[in-house]
Amino acid sequence: MIEDLYDFAKAEFALDKRPKDSKATNREHLTAIWQQTGVKPVELDNVPPSSAVHYLLDIFYRLSIARQMGMATNPILYSEILAWSNLTEWRLSQWEIDVIKQLDLIWLNTQNE
Repeated sequence: MIEDLYDFAKAEFALDKRPKDSKATNREHLTAIWQQTGVKPVELDNVPPSSAVHYLLDIFYRLSIARQMGMATNPILYSEILAWSNLTEWRLSQWEIDVIKQLDLIWLNTQNE
């Protein structure tokens, strides 16, 4: 179930990435191809994971907004997770934090590819 979340997230992160020197995301490019040809690119058929774990991706996206940017894109800090948890009064278990940190690593790797 968690592996399905990671696979889904990696595909979503790749779709949301902008190719170098492009103003449009990969998703926007593929959607335009689909509209022009009537053939849906396989990359757009990303099956969502179970809702039992999908909420962790939603939390990741909320935390990602607070990501510090400098000369490079930085990972989500544990302090940001703690601050978010305190502000929302949502207590994350250790395994949930581990999954969010793994999603962050996948996101960072996708951005650097």
